Amino acid sequence: MDLKPIFAALRAGDRRPYAELIRLYQGPLFGFLGRMGFAQAQAEEIAQEAFLRAWQNFHQFDPRRAQFVTWLFAIARNLALTELSSAARRYEQSAEDGAPEQPSADLEPHQRLEAAQQSALLQRALRQLSMNERSTLGLAYVQELDLASIARLEHCSLGAVKTRLHRAKLRLRELIEHDLGERS
Repeated sequence: MDLKPIFAALRAGDRRPYAELIRLYQGPLFGFLGRMGFAQAQAEEIAQEAFLRAWQNFHQFDPRRAQFVTWLFAIARNLALTELSSAARRYEQSAEDGAPEQPSADLEPHQRLEAAQQSALLQRALRQLSMNERSTLGLAYVQELDLASIARLEHCSLGAVKTRLHRAKLRLRELIEHDLGERS
């Protein structure tokens, strides 16, 4: 979608087009924050704050330097890191607080149970990864950003992103296999 008309209207002082940006990016942003380990309510709060800050600082956005989605996700990532590192924040959630996606009602009951268990297993494993690993995985596989965009968002080199992504996938696999081994 061409965002130039939206940006032009916003720069001209028309606030209405910003609702279209929110509509376009709120789902992906919620997904990204959920993959970083936030429960739905927390992801919604951080996303709302990210949209608010993007609105307040829209005059600083330069589409020649970055895509809007990259800029917005950088804001959200920074807010998420601040939230996770604050002293008051104790990151202890039960499996159901981990915001696993609800299985489709179209599935048979045993399939829904299996899907919920797999989702909870993945959420537990993701919460054990470092913030950088979670962020990189989310940007690569949920948002499907290219490695160069991830490097800009993460403030690191392309090589560092490749290494981080490789290590995060290995660690995630180890955590899931370990959890499955304990259940057997």
